[in-house]
Amino acid sequence: MITLGIETSCDETSCAVLEGRNKVLSNIVSSSLKKHRPFGGVVPEIASRHCLEAIDIVYREALDRAGISPDQIRLIAVTQGPGLAGSLLVGVSFAKALGYSLKIPLVAVNHLEAHLDANFIESGKPRRPFVGLLVSGGHTTLIRHEKGRFQLLGKTLDDAVGEAYDKVAKVLGLAYPGGPEIDRLAKRGDPEAVSFTAPKLKGKYCFSFSGIKTAVLYRVRGRKLSRRELEDLCAGFQESVVSWIVRKAVAACEETRTRILVAGGGVIANSLLRERLLAETRKHKIKLFLPPLAYTTDNAAMVARNGIDRFSKNGPSGFGFSADPNLKIGN
Repeated sequence: MITLGIETSCDETSCAVLEGRNKVLSNIVSSSLKKHRPFGGVVPEIASRHCLEAIDIVYREALDRAGISPDQIRLIAVTQGPGLAGSLLVGVSFAKALGYSLKIPLVAVNHLEAHLDANFIESGKPRRPFVGLLVSGGHTTLIRHEKGRFQLLGKTLDDAVGEAYDKVAKVLGLAYPGGPEIDRLAKRGDPEAVSFTAPKLKGKYCFSFSGIKTAVLYRVRGRKLSRRELEDLCAGFQESVVSWIVRKAVAACEETRTRILVAGGGVIANSLLRERLLAETRKHKIKLFLPPLAYTTDNAAMVARNGIDRFSKNGPSGFGFSADPNLKIGN
């Protein structure tokens, strides 16, 4: 079966073609990242306009790269939410129009679940329960998945980790997006030169990153940092953030007696986070799934993969659904 995936939850516009469950024939992504750089973050109006301008071009390129014609598509999987309302509406509207014209079924996909499914694009899902770690610009969440159901274990109480990286980068005068810049500078710094106190939270698996963001702001206010000081500060920030995430993810597996950890989201591309997750899960004998770097950012291949499973389990979504910017995991 040929499945078309459509992803427009934020600043990327993506279409992908999957054959069966695991064979990616194409995965085209068009990003509006450069348009947002002058503002230091994603501007929703710019993101949605880019999606509108790019969607048909990306769709045609995906089909051309896959070597198929529209009449070979048997299923369309599209991101319903969460995300930016304007961007989501572009993808949902395009999918509905295309599905109606081709007379093929649609399936609405949860963007967060799709990020976890990025691990299974070229392989099967684990049959046993797993803990999912979602880390991105909009989400920092721990969930447990068992028998097709998601249980929320904890989430960020303020900034998401990707958002914290971007805000700290802005304070330090670094380019947007902040994650890759801080990661690059941190590799040259001393992670022990600057330390940050872990936040005290009621929720065992909850996160908070607003405090460390403010601590960085106070540390650099009114000062001009040397290159060495900048590198050390980035290293200390990243060391703290990564250690908090890894510690809670491993604890969630240990305390729920779950031996599989599945990670997803744009921040999972961070080199230190991947390194620490690999080391700590190996130490605690937990099987770790990390998506290939190509599937860490928003992409339609993961949407198609998730959509196939949803369609097999529940059938088509019909044409009555709408974009849902606040869609929760498990819905």
